[in-house]
Amino acid sequence: MSVKIRERCYAKTNTVTWQADIHVKLIDGRKIRERSKVPGARSRGAALKWALERERWLILHGHETTEEEQPRDEMPTLAQFAARFMVEYVIANRLKPSTVENKRMMLGAYLLPQLGERPLDEISEVDIQRLKSAFSRQATSSVNNILTLLSTMLKVAVEWGVIDSVPKIRKLKRQPQGFEFYEEATFESLVEAASRCGVRSLLVVLLGGDAGLRAGEIIALRLPRCDLRRGVLNVAENDWRGHVGLPKGGRARQVVMTARLRAALASVAALRGGSASRVILREDGSRATRRAIDYALYRAQSEAGLPRKGPHVLRHTFCSRLAARGASPKAIQELAGHVHSSTTDRYLHLAPSALKTAIELLDS
Repeated sequence: MSVKIRERCYAKTNTVTWQADIHVKLIDGRKIRERSKVPGARSRGAALKWALERERWLILHGHETTEEEQPRDEMPTLAQFAARFMVEYVIANRLKPSTVENKRMMLGAYLLPQLGERPLDEISEVDIQRLKSAFSRQATSSVNNILTLLSTMLKVAVEWGVIDSVPKIRKLKRQPQGFEFYEEATFESLVEAASRCGVRSLLVVLLGGDAGLRAGEIIALRLPRCDLRRGVLNVAENDWRGHVGLPKGGRARQVVMTARLRAALASVAALRGGSASRVILREDGSRATRRAIDYALYRAQSEAGLPRKGPHVLRHTFCSRLAARGASPKAIQELAGHVHSSTTDRYLHLAPSALKTAIELLDS
């Protein structure tokens, strides 16, 4: 026998209710579990008094049922609901393969080990705080991603009628996010080193640093998407572990080529003779992988005497170079394919020309 009392707060209506969770085992071996809102209770003590009276009634009389009343299903745990959530929400809504895999990883590595055995309706604000404490060594963005996934699952559970409400989930305050990029002189030395390493390394460096493509977009780029006559790249695909879909953000974009990128692509197109193949291929002509992109960049970095860094440093370099040369935030956002302007804003401190222009308004 057990009685538990829980407080339920509803922010939208600014109301508080009390819920009783009563477990009873009868003499004949039957088990009864009843959850219900406590009528008229305005304090925990009053709710507990009502629940104890209800427990005694159930011991004496059992659970009264009517023809219309059906036994309530047992409340699923987070782990049980996670399996349904992945199939009926994540996969059913056709989220990107990388997104599906990322959610599976966060569930298996973080959420389920901490809260997997907890019934959905028992997850409280206290559990949220303990979750934050358990991952205190993780980056703020990583913890917020975990909290976002939990929040989404609980909101879906409310929509599907599994639980009545969602506890308040407050994300961690994000600090200004830093990023690494190459200064202009360093990037130019990298381009020179890449040209000595071969066309594959040169294309990886230029597609990242002169056009701002992500690694998956570099892998997926095909020659027919490179309009050499107009000098425009049509960035319409992204490759993630062999799965080809739209770029991040769900939309294609166009990027004007620099003269040296145009020349490098023209040389590849001439060698391929009108082929519709991808721009970056492995030595045997097969589809390039992320490892092949990394290796091509590492060769150029080693040749230039630079430490190894992933391809995303090239994309940061692209945005930083545009900002430093006075490109407008809107132009940077469109060329880089940023969904949110706040992502672009990280580069604006590198634009002294924009600040100088603003001060000149005072002089005029």
